[in-house]
Amino acid sequence: MKSSPHRPSIELLFKRGLGSAEIARRLQISSSTVRNVVAAIKKRGDASEVKKSGRPRSVNTRNTRAIIKKRIIRNDGLSLNRMASQLGIARSTVQSIVKNDLKLKSYKLRRGQYLSDKSKAMRLEKCRKLLQHFQVRRVSDVIWTDEKIFTIEPLPNRQNQRQLLSKDDSMSPKRRLAHNRLFPKSVMVWAGITATGKTPLVFIERNVKINSEVYQKIVLMDNLLPWVTQHFAGGPFILQQDWAPSHGSRSTLAVLEAHFPGFLDKNLWPASSPDLNPMDFSVWGMLERKIAGKVFATVDDLKAALEVAWASIDDGYLRRTVNSVKKRLRACVKARGSNFEILL
Repeated sequence: MKSSPHRPSIELLFKRGLGSAEIARRLQISSSTVRNVVAAIKKRGDASEVKKSGRPRSVNTRNTRAIIKKRIIRNDGLSLNRMASQLGIARSTVQSIVKNDLKLKSYKLRRGQYLSDKSKAMRLEKCRKLLQHFQVRRVSDVIWTDEKIFTIEPLPNRQNQRQLLSKDDSMSPKRRLAHNRLFPKSVMVWAGITATGKTPLVFIERNVKINSEVYQKIVLMDNLLPWVTQHFAGGPFILQQDWAPSHGSRSTLAVLEAHFPGFLDKNLWPASSPDLNPMDFSVWGMLERKIAGKVFATVDDLKAALEVAWASIDDGYLRRTVNSVKKRLRACVKARGSNFEILL
């Protein structure tokens, strides 16, 4: 018999001489529940529950599954631990219901830039323009460029960086500490790729502000222009860059018009779109993985490691990565300018 919270009330009213029907009416419960409790009182003298022997009844019931399903629909980011605590059941039970009964799986949140409605509309418009542009020009002729800061102390991966230690050693000096200085030494790196090659890495020291003059001289004239001249040997090419202030100043635009005609201007390249630039969505991540977990004594050591990692990138990877841009543009259009990587 299912346990009833009305057992004490039923017993009290029964002992006062009330019949089953009257007790059910007063407590507004079913007559069958009252009869079952009354039968137990007549048999044992009171309404207390008899402790059952054998394996405890599972809490994985239809009602529990329905409650968990409803809560997940309301908030699919709810912690299993919290849900188990709120329901007063074991986490393993909640996990079993979620996995085996509801057929759900836990996924890490996808990373992506915030996009306002205005940004989405702008991305949609410019992705359509770029697709039309690349019907005439070749995406393989684009030089995809970007900058990124690297530090001598990469952030530790606390999920995967572990040690195998005995219980006694877990509190000993053998237990390594993952730490970072508040302001680790760093270097700004500029680089670019095409489907057929990669530019030199350009290192810009931390104390150097990348204004228009620095960008034009160190990046465009001293490094990119000589590389372009040699790599394309007079053939067509298209420069892509983001539109940071130093990239879009009048003096920089004059340099671009003179030496890099046909660059992707603000009317073509959408802002807030690292998911469309191979440097952002692939290359920088590859470099980070190649030097991951290493702590460098000096910035020069970091630079040397980055040079080695950069040199190891092969043409096959470059070709595949650049060729994926048109697929991403189409996905962006399909997503109406919103985050689209789930469509890939």
